[in-house]
Amino acid sequence: MADKFDNFREEFNEIMDKAMSCDSEQCEQDEGLSDDDYPDYIIELKTKMLSPNRCGIYFSKKDIRNIAKECGENISLKQRDRMMDDLLRSIFDLEEMERAFDVIRGYIDLRITYYDELSAAYSESKPFLDEYKPKALALRKSLDRIIKESKGQVLKP
Repeated sequence: MADKFDNFREEFNEIMDKAMSCDSEQCEQDEGLSDDDYPDYIIELKTKMLSPNRCGIYFSKKDIRNIAKECGENISLKQRDRMMDDLLRSIFDLEEMERAFDVIRGYIDLRITYYDELSAAYSESKPFLDEYKPKALALRKSLDRIIKESKGQVLKP
């Protein structure tokens, strides 16, 4: 009986060593798709939306999951980066893209409203919040630009 557990322990340790030795570049290659395989808009939106410093809004895991639900998709909880991948890769035609971007615009507008309300209620926070509002509006414009550029194109990644 002890031999079975020793073999099991050795196999488990080998698997764990292999998993821990996987560097990020190798792991990404194992997953199948690299950044070159994605349409440009997916890379652009992931870069912007996952960085609050760039878009002025923090999209939490819950936000991303709710956006997906409103678009008729069910994505599992994992890293925000992978969740955003799943959401954006689920878009296959222009109508789905417009629906998803409308939901994202709704979140942007809601956050801008929060920023305005907080600025009015707490005047000391206005300069801080005013930094993020133009970034959120720029993200909104990016969504509009992507829709215009995508008309007539096949969206399958």
